[in-house]
Amino acid sequence: MKVGLLHARSGVAGMWAPSMDAAALVGAAEINAAGGILGEEIELVFGDCGFSVRESLDAVDTLIDIDGVDAIIGGHASNVRDAVSRRVASKVPYIYTPQYEGIACGPSTVAIGSTDHELMAPALQWLRSEKQAERFFFVGNDYIWPRMALTTTRRLMREQGTHLVGQAIVPIKVADYSELLKQIAQSGAQVVIQALIGLSSVEFNRAFAAAGLDQKMLRFGLIVDETVICGIGSDASANLFTAASYFADHHSRSNDHFLERYHDAFGALAPPVSAGSVGYYEGLHVLAGLARDLQTRNSRALAHHLHRPMPRPTARHMLDDKPVGQWPLVYMGRADGVTLQVVASLTH
Repeated sequence: MKVGLLHARSGVAGMWAPSMDAAALVGAAEINAAGGILGEEIELVFGDCGFSVRESLDAVDTLIDIDGVDAIIGGHASNVRDAVSRRVASKVPYIYTPQYEGIACGPSTVAIGSTDHELMAPALQWLRSEKQAERFFFVGNDYIWPRMALTTTRRLMREQGTHLVGQAIVPIKVADYSELLKQIAQSGAQVVIQALIGLSSVEFNRAFAAAGLDQKMLRFGLIVDETVICGIGSDASANLFTAASYFADHHSRSNDHFLERYHDAFGALAPPVSAGSVGYYEGLHVLAGLARDLQTRNSRALAHHLHRPMPRPTARHMLDDKPVGQWPLVYMGRADGVTLQVVASLTH
């Protein structure tokens, strides 16, 4: 059974590709060792969706029409998700794995990742109670995910009685952050919330630290994971927090087992595991479980089944023994050099 992996392999979001590839290979090996999907082994096919709709649709057409994949696992940014959903509709099942806005997905699509609201609501409350943070500044890139994260931020500020003292929506590539950093410094913010993608997050956080603001205020970054923190570097990661349903640092029987397999396969210097790469691993197991539940590998039958909205718990019901599990919890992580340490469990 051919499974297409659709994510950026270059550009602003390409930094995640090595760890996503590696985690997917571990997932495929596990499924194949257990007999494959209804007796047929998985063959992975890799596609590069870039960061534009045109690139993504070209990659989808190649995966379906030329490579002949039976399913697609998507680990890309949300700006192309709806276009991909429309392209694959009724052809192949499409499992979307990253953290996302929480909105309804298109036809033949199921999303399994955590939503911004699920992560931000307890995280911002923790920053208020543990760090006495009342004033926040929001910085995000100019596309659907950060804009909806800003809407979520405003709603949470109203509900929690805190204040959004400034906001900025910036392009993916910014040559000079000096004016924005001056605006942040003068805003009176205690925490800067970030919804920046990949290299944009790396470059902003490096500039933030170079301006000395890392010693004056806290940062809370959405999708600042183990890959991004390596890019930011230890000199620029002071007072940087994030929230996620998965951290490589969080020990559990299932995560320790996964990491053992991962490092047995790729060594101690393997690409850092993060929520994004574990999502790919999960996506393959969800596909296998979906085929098992429906007793079919037929791509059109699986795609047709997903025309009806599938609740995330239904999609995740086969992940109880996996690192995140059926019911994702939320943890607060703090940068410690180029690693992320879990400092609090925000859901119980």
